[in-house]
Amino acid sequence: MQVPLALIGSLSALASWCFDGGRAWLVGGLLLLLVIPFTLIVILPTNKRLESQKLDLLSEEAARLLRHWGRLHAVRSLLSGAAFLVFLISLIGLR
Repeated sequence: MQVPLALIGSLSALASWCFDGGRAWLVGGLLLLLVIPFTLIVILPTNKRLESQKLDLLSEEAARLLRHWGRLHAVRSLLSGAAFLVFLISLIGLR
């Protein structure tokens, strides 16, 4: 669900940048757009390993993968949060 939402938000921000010209919309849109390749290239392989039927859910490997996934998700959340802050600052006019 993260990828479609990031795509919609990014395209909306980039459209706003095209009409408004505010650099904040471009920066926020690009930050949000970075979520997509990060999710598909970096997080998806970890997700697939976690979903594997061969993985023993009580193993140390499963615990390590979950910790790794948590760190990766934190990066994705930071990108989304940074985009949100850029959008918010732009909206309230603190450019």
